[in-house]
Amino acid sequence: MQRRRLALTVLGLALSVEGASAADAGSWAAASASPRPIAGTLDPLESAALAACGEGDAGLRETAGVLLARKLRGLPLPEVDSIAAAQRAAGEPHPWPRAWAVSGRTLDRDAALPRLAPWLDAHRSTGVRRCGVALGASADGTRTLVVVTVDALADLAPLPTRARAGQWLTVEARMRVPARGGSVLLLGPSGAPRVVPSWFDGTTLRARFAPDRPGELTVQVVADVATGPRPVVEATVFADVEPGERADGAPAAAPGEDVAAGAADDDRLAAMITAARASVGLRPLVRDARLDAVARAHARRMAAAGELAHDAGDGDPFERLRAAGLDPAEAGENVAHSATLAGAHRALWASPSHRANLLRQAFDHVGVAVVRDDRGDAWVVEAFAGGR
Repeated sequence: MQRRRLALTVLGLALSVEGASAADAGSWAAASASPRPIAGTLDPLESAALAACGEGDAGLRETAGVLLARKLRGLPLPEVDSIAAAQRAAGEPHPWPRAWAVSGRTLDRDAALPRLAPWLDAHRSTGVRRCGVALGASADGTRTLVVVTVDALADLAPLPTRARAGQWLTVEARMRVPARGGSVLLLGPSGAPRVVPSWFDGTTLRARFAPDRPGELTVQVVADVATGPRPVVEATVFADVEPGERADGAPAAAPGEDVAAGAADDDRLAAMITAARASVGLRPLVRDARLDAVARAHARRMAAAGELAHDAGDGDPFERLRAAGLDPAEAGENVAHSATLAGAHRALWASPSHRANLLRQAFDHVGVAVVRDDRGDAWVVEAFAGGR
């Protein structure tokens, strides 16, 4: 039987921002697009930080400004999905943001840049590193510098933020790294992701779609790159509705996020998957100890390397399953890295490609693993199989 691979990746990095939050994304950009040049004059420290970081981008600068404003108001550190929400509102389409901040009464380039350099070295880019910087001061004169970075594996031609149901829209993602192809997924008000027809000319992935009903729609482009299928750009489209803001700025909870409190991480993750599937009327998957073992070995490898990938030098998901004596007709894998297990589950549920794995009816077995690193961050693997 021909195998279909849905091995997709998400990243929720713990952030080294001192007390920031992206709860308030402000007004929404008219379109999602990249790159966008930075307009206006930068402070000398901002310019120095940007020169050390990489290519500047206006959407990331706006995102850094959101983090800075929340930081200066003394609000707590957000999880990565809150920062991604600020990116989407700013029209910046790249997934997996990283953020860093430093504060000081006499903050200048000699104080800030030696502290920024190790963080940048620890998070080397796999594509084109784009950056946004923002600098401000609190009432007592303490200065704070915020830096936000993404890996730009692709760039997105302008995609309108507001549309009408039935209006045809074009997705055009130009790759910045080699790719073998890809797909475009939509996640709308119905709660189930769908793949839309797309075509790839070796450089640019294109698709056309029309929102089929009013509401918020997540558009995600997944490219098949060297480390496996990976989301490369995401955007939000509002069809016949205006963008809204939650009163507390928190990202929407995922079904199952709060289940099995106090249970071991692996058992809690399995319960989250069951609850998420039940929310749309799907049966539970059978937990398989052999899939658990495959998932745990891969999670440990990613945590040790500090790198999220489907192939972390141990083969792709199918190769790892075969090495364990398993030969399913269908297989898939979700991987995530987040400060909390709930945050990882929330990010997976919000991603169209990962929700597709969670809800795929061809899967009947699952293995899970959660490995904690020295900082306590969760490295998560969900291994799916069907038709064995």
